[in-house]
Amino acid sequence: MELDSGSGLLLITLGVMLTLGPLIKAVCQRIRIPISVGHILLGLTVGSMLKPLDALASPVFEGSFAVLAQLGIVALLFRVGLRSHTSALLEKLPDASVIWIVNVAGTFGAGYLVARYGLDWSIETSLVIGTAFTATSIAVSLAAWDELGMVNSDTATTLLDVAELDDLSAAVLLAILLGALPVMLNGSNGLWLQVGASSVTVMIKLAVFILGCYLFAHYFEAPFTHLNRQLGNSPFSMTLCILGVGLVIAAIAGALGFSIAVGAFFAGLAFSRDPEAVREDGGFTYLYEFLTPFFFIHIGMQTDFSVLLQAGDIGLILFAAAAISKLLFTAAPALLSMSRGDAVTLGVSMIPRAEIALVVIYECRAIDSRIVPPEVFAGMVLVSLATSVLAPIVLRLVLNTQSGTPET
Repeated sequence: MELDSGSGLLLITLGVMLTLGPLIKAVCQRIRIPISVGHILLGLTVGSMLKPLDALASPVFEGSFAVLAQLGIVALLFRVGLRSHTSALLEKLPDASVIWIVNVAGTFGAGYLVARYGLDWSIETSLVIGTAFTATSIAVSLAAWDELGMVNSDTATTLLDVAELDDLSAAVLLAILLGALPVMLNGSNGLWLQVGASSVTVMIKLAVFILGCYLFAHYFEAPFTHLNRQLGNSPFSMTLCILGVGLVIAAIAGALGFSIAVGAFFAGLAFSRDPEAVREDGGFTYLYEFLTPFFFIHIGMQTDFSVLLQAGDIGLILFAAAAISKLLFTAAPALLSMSRGDAVTLGVSMIPRAEIALVVIYECRAIDSRIVPPEVFAGMVLVSLATSVLAPIVLRLVLNTQSGTPET
């Protein structure tokens, strides 16, 4: 079969990205920045180069990358859920709940107020910014803790506990937001009554969906995993089966009006209770490393470079609000249970916004471009890049100071 020019360009672009993937990963690790930053910059570069060719407007080209990005979201959130545990999250509530509740409420409020009254954005856009602000990219900060061999410290343990609860609340907030936004866009009479009714409906659907995931986890997951382990002839085939179920659960969430990201997160949680299934995460890593970069690459490709340059002031305002609010509303309640130095360290560690924050922006933008216009999208990409790069630098300085180890 002969390829048309669009399909040929698509294959060449995919080939270049796959070829550059290991190099980007190695460079990012060498200069100690998150790999997601490298992938966003790759997508931004490729998008800028292809824009004059009108390739990004091609349904085949854009559609292919959109599908890969969606699969990347599923892999990303599935892994987040897989590395959590429902009972473990509940056990963390007594110790981490105060820090979690204050930091989520405070950062949501800060994001909403800055967007609504500081930048004069719509209520819908401000709610999206507030929701994105609540998330935390734990992997970015844990790398710095791990470098100094402090990942098992009490503060790092608290960091992991609070960040996992942040992920859970962000997924729930996203589900409610995606249900309310379409109603808010209609702008008809009795709007807030409709929004309230829509939110209640979404919460009922979400409760039923979570109950279904719980029942699957407790009554069907173990037999399913055992059966596939017996029938499969390799660990990788087991991983494919688990991911297949994850895709089905994610699709059900999408059909109920949630994001597939929400479904993927709870699908991961459903499999996390089985120790044998968790050990399959090693095989899942291959698929994760193949699919997840396409989400960040697509983020970069959808960011107009000229808009990105113009959004520098917006990005700076959002960055300051995101960093200060997370530091303040994490450190303040942490003072109740730890020293001032440890509380500040915890607050700095919670600043990075990457995976879930970008998922929130990406999924809400898909509903209607009016909710997340180009300058807002570009501004939040800048926030993600800045917090993911600068926060670990500050964190290393703080950790080195506390440990008495000179920065190298």
